[in-house]
Amino acid sequence: MTSTETSTGKIVSSHPTSDGVVVWSRCACGRLRMTLVPYDPSPDGGGRRLTAGARCPVCG
Repeated sequence: MTSTETSTGKIVSSHPTSDGVVVWSRCACGRLRMTLVPYDPSPDGGGRRLTAGARCPVCG
């Protein structure tokens, strides 16, 4: 990822894994969120974004 911003906030770090890239982001209120961005997002590849962490009611 080249941008330091996501739809859920500012990227704190990103790490490649065997299934995709794990992206940690923090919204303006400080909540931390993890998203797994799969290398193969197609249904045949079994890839869907996986997100952990509550969506902020203030920041979106």
